Amino acid sequence: MLNERNMSALCLVDSSKKQEFNQLQEILWSALDYFGVPYEVMDLTKGHLDIEALKDHSVVIIGQEHLGTSLSVNDANSIMEAAKSGVGLVCFDGDLHSYKDPFKDALGLWTSEVGTHMPHLNTWMIRIWDNKHFITSAKDLEFIRFNKPVDVCNIVNIEKDYSLLVTVANSSGLPAVVTQTYGEGRIVLFAVSPKIWVNEYFGHGGGLDDIFWKSIVWAARKPFVMLAMPPFVTIRIDDCSGAPNRFEWVKILNKHGFIPHVSLFTENIGEKEAQAIKELYDAGMAEFSFHAFTWTKQIFWEPKSPTDHSVGREYSKEELTDFFKKMDDYAEKWGIEWSKVLTAHFGEVGKNIISFLKERGIVFLGMPYAFGTPYSVAPLQLPETELRRLKPFNGQGGVIDRHPDYPELFVVSPSYEDVPKSIQQSLMDKGAISSNGQKYDFLWETGREKVNLELGAWYASFGIKHCLDSLLPVVLVTHEQNISVLNNEEWDSLLSKVDQLTSKHYKMFKSWSHIAEYAENLQNSKIKHVKTDLANNELECCLMGKSRIPLYLFVFKGDSKYVDQAFKEFPSYQGEETIRFKLNDLLFRRM
Repeated sequence: MLNERNMSALCLVDSSKKQEFNQLQEILWSALDYFGVPYEVMDLTKGHLDIEALKDHSVVIIGQEHLGTSLSVNDANSIMEAAKSGVGLVCFDGDLHSYKDPFKDALGLWTSEVGTHMPHLNTWMIRIWDNKHFITSAKDLEFIRFNKPVDVCNIVNIEKDYSLLVTVANSSGLPAVVTQTYGEGRIVLFAVSPKIWVNEYFGHGGGLDDIFWKSIVWAARKPFVMLAMPPFVTIRIDDCSGAPNRFEWVKILNKHGFIPHVSLFTENIGEKEAQAIKELYDAGMAEFSFHAFTWTKQIFWEPKSPTDHSVGREYSKEELTDFFKKMDDYAEKWGIEWSKVLTAHFGEVGKNIISFLKERGIVFLGMPYAFGTPYSVAPLQLPETELRRLKPFNGQGGVIDRHPDYPELFVVSPSYEDVPKSIQQSLMDKGAISSNGQKYDFLWETGREKVNLELGAWYASFGIKHCLDSLLPVVLVTHEQNISVLNNEEWDSLLSKVDQLTSKHYKMFKSWSHIAEYAENLQNSKIKHVKTDLANNELECCLMGKSRIPLYLFVFKGDSKYVDQAFKEFPSYQGEETIRFKLNDLLFRRM
């Protein structure tokens, strides 16, 4: 292939600095792997940077804190020479003062190791200052508070043209994120510590990930390709009996694009409700799962009583054989197939049910269940110590990973509840959640004992934006009894407000079963290489792993003023597969 160019990112590290290097798993690798960014690693302990090696990549990424002390003058010159030729640069290392003069001089950076604007060089908070730029385009002009303060660089002045996107909110007026162009290259500089990507401080899945991955996309030489989760959106409704109007609320959800996951109290379904279920199922307007027999009678685990979940017991194999036969009979009688996603009442699931689930192809878990554990011990999910080991972001923002105890079961549980403590506090201050309420239900505080359509719509919109910004699928959650408090006009009005509040975000409405299957296959796949043939405007992409279904490559083009994105279908494959395609054959949209 003539004029061939490698389209991967190049990450610079120094493995001799053990503490900072080890933090890269949480700061950089987990995110790049989940976002499907093709990347290579160059360890500075192996020698100085080679200018030609730098130029052979789309973007250089610095994510290790204090890496500037590991770069020689020649290294700094090489980085800036590569940037001048068109290679992007994203520096997440906020310690810009430690970088050598060729680096700072090229960008017009005037820094100081002591405060000149304020005595303290740390901050609890940043503010989105400009949301007209691609990197911050999905953000409101909002303040974002961290769990703990992080170090900031004292930038005295920037003597070259730049764009200020985010400021430090510590009364100093210091920039937190800026962009520049240098020759043909695009530069993104973070002036706050990369510890913001560590859960202890804030972390991925916390609400800033769009700034992270969009910085890479904007800076990277185009075209640029990622293998990420498409912007899938769905909604889960628990405790469903068809009340009060035989699932009329489902049709209103359909009007706004949703294909809801309806989790049933099976013994509450009468003939009229069963007929409505069949009609909705045949029309592809909803999918159905069995949640419990009734609110007080569970299928998967027996608590001490309907109101006492401090202890409980496993159902026997004989009891479960009877229970699951009833579920099979319901499906046959109603003319449906059950969803492949399990959503259990109170999140209580016995270990004995696993074989029964697998026999029926129900292999996706709507929550990271603690099997064989009562609700009061592990409410709705595994203990935090176990969640911290799961992908993509150690439990924050939810879990998309194999269950640690039963890897044949795949968890697809994105969450707008599992956010940094600082964000949870802001949600409580706004009244969207309470300390003793169900934080994952967007109507819990706004549709049970009072009606607040504005706040309910705001919290649902928060959930959609929070997940999509982190390239997580969206699974909004509420309960039928909360929807039933609203009349049809109020429910429609709330969803219309959600549409308005999320209008900046591109959404693909799918069923949870589809999203779950996609997520499992996506995790089994990785970009091996991406190359571009400049002469023919053609791309070559090789995936490795396996996928039973087609996946979608994110393909980006554009320059410093705009970014356009298209999807390219990659067919199902096993092992390694390579496809070639032309940019001109794709349908791009302006982001």
